[in-house]
Amino acid sequence: MRCIGRDRLNGSSGNDTLIGGGSIDRFIFNTNEEFQSEDVGIDEITDFSQTQGDIILLDLTTFTAIDSSSGTGFRIADEFAIVENNQEAATSDAVIVYNSSNGRLFYNPNGSTASFGSGGRFATLTNTPSLEAEDFFLRN
Repeated sequence: MRCIGRDRLNGSSGNDTLIGGGSIDRFIFNTNEEFQSEDVGIDEITDFSQTQGDIILLDLTTFTAIDSSSGTGFRIADEFAIVENNQEAATSDAVIVYNSSNGRLFYNPNGSTASFGSGGRFATLTNTPSLEAEDFFLRN
């Protein structure tokens, strides 16, 4: 899926490649149901850009373990973490975990328990940007 700019890209279910445009893009993760890896799939975001104002929108009906309220960033600071390898991601206390070395983005609803429980990887940012909590928008 390739767009020109000011785009809303929702891969829906399955594995998709999401390519934004030259201005603000919203990469939306929402299945209208509680997160299931096989339904969400793993989307590839090829051109996430903070300088263009891109955001990753997480719908709270899908990502039910997030307790932060709607809005930009995470109201509960430890719900988002940046790690340097997949093993750290699987044992992180955070609900949303970004591996800065390979661009993988994980949903980790069971916290520090080994593995991701009913969660798992749901996106890969192929340009491995330096994500921050403010790059996310949470929506009910």
